[in-house]
Amino acid sequence: MRLRKGPVHRVGPTRFEVRLSASERDVVRSFAAQMRALLTAETAASDPAVARLFPPALPDDDVLGNLEYEQQHGDELLLGKLEALDTLERTASATEVSDRELTAWLGSINSIRLVVGTKLGVTEESTDRDFADDEEAAGLFELYGYFTWLQGWVIEALGDPPERSPDG
Repeated sequence: MRLRKGPVHRVGPTRFEVRLSASERDVVRSFAAQMRALLTAETAASDPAVARLFPPALPDDDVLGNLEYEQQHGDELLLGKLEALDTLERTASATEVSDRELTAWLGSINSIRLVVGTKLGVTEESTDRDFADDEEAAGLFELYGYFTWLQGWVIEALGDPPERSPDG
């Protein structure tokens, strides 16, 4: 039994309540739009943050194999990320979402975290003190922490089993 409810929790077999403030919803929507702009303007070859979203499928020394994989599946992988961002942007104001929509939220939030973390050079040991001398970086690190927190609640909500009916 949980002592407190997070901002996302299961309310039915395939439904989830999302309790975020208007400003939090604006941040989520804004970062989804920024992620879309990045993914449509850059490639894994031109931006290390985009490369972080599309890691090599094969060992690094298999350059030709990775190139072939990217040529065969790269557009499909990009489309999947863009569709998840569409869902996040479309449902950012919703107070209730489906399990499919929340799974799209999870993928998009994870992508946002990876991009922000890569741009900042975040490691497992990073703390707010590492970014204290740079106001912009400090703000981004705070948002990185927010998206990490939100991602944790989304994972927990998706992992919660649906409530059983008294007669089921």
